[in-house]
Amino acid sequence: MSAEGDTQYLHGGHGLLLGVDPRLPRGHATELLPAGATVLMYTDGLIERRGEDLTHGMTRLRQHTAALTREGLDTFCDELLTGMATDHADDIALLAVRTPAHPQNTP
Repeated sequence: MSAEGDTQYLHGGHGLLLGVDPRLPRGHATELLPAGATVLMYTDGLIERRGEDLTHGMTRLRQHTAALTREGLDTFCDELLTGMATDHADDIALLAVRTPAHPQNTP
């Protein structure tokens, strides 16, 4: 998500789920991120709902993250959990990182 709230999914580096045979090869990818961008990694419990198409959960996630773009990461994650995990029993894990808002110039 950009500092302005524009969201996109990173498609490179897809592979096996974490915890599946660590001896198997895994893909990798590189993505340039703009200043102030937030990267969110999450487990399926955040977006999946029984009886609901996965695209609904993905849309809901994009809307929530865009609305929280200016929040600090603690509040960002807390509000995502509050807004996305209502009426749900699956486990959820989140990891959010944000690039510096103003990249430093190097000599």
